Amino acid sequence: MKSIMLIDDDAAFVRVLGRNLENLGYTIISATCIAEIRERLISTRPEFAVIDVHLEDESGMDALQLFRKFSPSTIIVMLSGYIDIATAAQAARAGAADCLVKPLGVEELEHALLSATKSQPEDLPIMMSPAKARLQHIISRWEKNDRNTTKTAAVLGMHRRTLQRILQNAGVVRDPAETFRAPSRFEKLRRLHRVWSDALATG
Repeated sequence: MKSIMLIDDDAAFVRVLGRNLENLGYTIISATCIAEIRERLISTRPEFAVIDVHLEDESGMDALQLFRKFSPSTIIVMLSGYIDIATAAQAARAGAADCLVKPLGVEELEHALLSATKSQPEDLPIMMSPAKARLQHIISRWEKNDRNTTKTAAVLGMHRRTLQRILQNAGVVRDPAETFRAPSRFEKLRRLHRVWSDALATG
């Protein structure tokens, strides 16, 4: 079974998310603070970890660094009620696979985990410049909103024209035919991988 550590100070959130992930075949490990994470990592190296950016009086970024030191192979997704581009870039530079906004469904989380699994280790570099990390986050949000520029701009808190300009500079072109049907999960993953690869190659 796949093992995943859920790190959040919201016990109810962890309980519900953990139950849903168990139904998908995951073994759940939970922690609420840095000390508990350190204790868990003595005896286990989970395949995945989901870390809240804000842990009571502690930072989820410190938890991320702890994983990078003691369990570097763990695929990590960061969570928060709101994640700005600066935070996403910091997390990407530190090795996080994705940053997701609460509330979220278990399907969205598993999609992020599986996408990260498919992109390891050659497809994306572990360390990247702040500009590339920012671009990766923007394109990721755009893809997950089915390439809806208006919705993505609202999520990212930026002007729609600014987002359009960033996507144009990255060489991203939207096919109008795509608006007639929702892309499948596989199509999203394949398209995201292609866009990231092109953007990182030219960035």
